[in-house]
Amino acid sequence: MIEGLEGINIAVSNPEAFVRFYKEQLGVPLMFEGHGNHVGAKLAFSRHDPGIIVWDKASGDVATHGPTEFVFRSADLDKTYETLKFNGVAIQPPFLADWGGKELRCADPEGNSILILEGAY
Repeated sequence: MIEGLEGINIAVSNPEAFVRFYKEQLGVPLMFEGHGNHVGAKLAFSRHDPGIIVWDKASGDVATHGPTEFVFRSADLDKTYETLKFNGVAIQPPFLADWGGKELRCADPEGNSILILEGAY
């Protein structure tokens, strides 16, 4: 039976740039460097947490379809915004969402949407 979620596979055109963006600009830890050139790399907050597993789109090893949205959480979205802005992420300030918490949105180099939440939903 299923015991847990390992992560989400995503095929990208430049695995190295993708991993660098998430690691250096968003601050997502790199748990596994992959099998060379960041192919098969895992970005996660601990070795046992679900993560983003990165593949090379050109290899055809992983079939993914359609755009992806990654959802993260933050205890202080205003501070997160300032850090991401300092790190060079093209981003707008956080806003109060209809559900009562704050949201912050940006995109990664592949055009995937990134949503960062503050507050319980």
